[in-house]
Amino acid sequence: MTCSTTGIATASCTPEPPLTEETGVFRFDDRAGYQTAIGALIAQIDRSLDIFDTDLRDTALDSRLAVETLTRALAQSPRAEVRVVLHDAGPLQHRMPRLWTLCTAQAHRVRIRQTPRTLRHLSETFMLNGSGEAVIRTHHAHWRGKHVRADASEIAGYAGRFAEIWEACSCCISTTKLGL
Repeated sequence: MTCSTTGIATASCTPEPPLTEETGVFRFDDRAGYQTAIGALIAQIDRSLDIFDTDLRDTALDSRLAVETLTRALAQSPRAEVRVVLHDAGPLQHRMPRLWTLCTAQAHRVRIRQTPRTLRHLSETFMLNGSGEAVIRTHHAHWRGKHVRADASEIAGYAGRFAEIWEACSCCISTTKLGL
């Protein structure tokens, strides 16, 4: 709501315009909305998918539909890459067999890193699909967030942030047996 004061005791308030498809921002505030936004994002992968998350458990990327969508997107874009930065890779490695199988099958295109302890305080999670879209949660413990389309400056900011986080992570998670 936008308010302006016209005098000492008078103020006029007008509601902000709804965020809709025309504005390119879709808001969500529950798990279903978050996972729907992720589904739409991964369906539009062009050349890359960058993911920064605590452990991927809330993303539903291990669902049959999400893995099929990712597999199809990678097949349609032979040069596409997936880069994942996690605070904890344990759930991916031990509790997400479909997604982990995809990561091992596409090990030449999927790279996974773990954040150092100095970055574990970062609580905002986000995904960028390389096609000008992002899904952003303001805090990993809350469902509130947005799916942004066609806002080049905001997406560029998150792309720069992801690049900085990626470079700060030296611990690589191997998707091949024995780390080969």
